[in-house]
Amino acid sequence: MKETLEELVAQRKGYKYLSKDGVSPYQGFTYDLKSRKQITANTLNTDILSDCGAGWNLATLRWIADNCMKLDGIIVECEIPKKAKIIVPVKSDGKFRTDIIKIKKIHSIESLFPALKGINERLKKYKPTNPITAEEMPPKSKIKKIMAQVRAQVGAQVRDQVWAQVWYQVGDQVGAQVRAQVGDQVWAQVWDQVGDQVGAQVWAQVWVCAYHAVKEFFNLDYDHPAFELIRLGIMVVKVLGKFKVFGKSGKFLGEFE
Repeated sequence: MKETLEELVAQRKGYKYLSKDGVSPYQGFTYDLKSRKQITANTLNTDILSDCGAGWNLATLRWIADNCMKLDGIIVECEIPKKAKIIVPVKSDGKFRTDIIKIKKIHSIESLFPALKGINERLKKYKPTNPITAEEMPPKSKIKKIMAQVRAQVGAQVRDQVWAQVWYQVGDQVGAQVRAQVGDQVWAQVWDQVGDQVGAQVWAQVWVCAYHAVKEFFNLDYDHPAFELIRLGIMVVKVLGKFKVFGKSGKFLGEFE
């Protein structure tokens, strides 16, 4: 779109967007649109690390279009005398500053951006055929109710598909070990402790499933490593120092320490 930043600096000129009355939208400074005399800034920020600072701030037309332009304003084209200093910030995306400028020409928005000609009239006649609508988020109470429902449903599915395999694996490994070491008389007590441990981890997985379901339901922009396991249908349960891994339908995939 017109000149680049480098081309403007080489030509020693730049553009400013102002209201029709000549007022800057940033500093509220009023320019004399009829004058063609050079005007000198009281101070000039020469620090190239400063994106914006004291001096006459000019820009490319693209920068103006992207940052501050309104249809009811004007664009002033300014000359930069040879004796003036030009400061281009190192991270500039089209803006620079100088200490001396002279108004050369005043442009209407439509003269520099022909595609905008008659845009207001065209917008009056425009009737959207598929307007974009957005629904408000439900109140917290409803979200909590949905979470509870999802959690209960996911919990039932986890118990049905995984619970039998978890107990089978834990029972075979721990049961034989405990019976051999301490006998059947304390089996019930040890089994209760292991059951509590496994049960707590299964319910932790149920909570993760519920949160993931709510995230998907509301299309929330949030993710967590645990959700990757849920997507793969994987559950990890820690029992007696070992991590047991279960896949879809409760299939035992293996274990590791």
